[in-house]
Amino acid sequence: MVIAWEDGHRSSYSGERLRWACPCAECRGEAGSPGRLARVKSLDAKELSVQNVALVGQYALQIAFESGHSTGLYTFALLRALCDCPECRARKSTT
Repeated sequence: MVIAWEDGHRSSYSGERLRWACPCAECRGEAGSPGRLARVKSLDAKELSVQNVALVGQYALQIAFESGHSTGLYTFALLRALCDCPECRARKSTT
């Protein structure tokens, strides 16, 4: 998936990167309990393959994976922070 930001920056994300970064309570955990992603070492191909992307208001994307998982709302701030291009990596290493 590629996002072209209003400032001209372009971010590219693999399904794997997005799935491991899923912000939902099931994946991240809640109430002191670890989430599913903290308890597994690998995910199968269906869990890593993006099936659909939907805009949520003006602040996030809901990403559905082939496995049926779709509860994570990826805010634009999160997506920008997840950008791993050379420019963003360099900026992160100096802050």
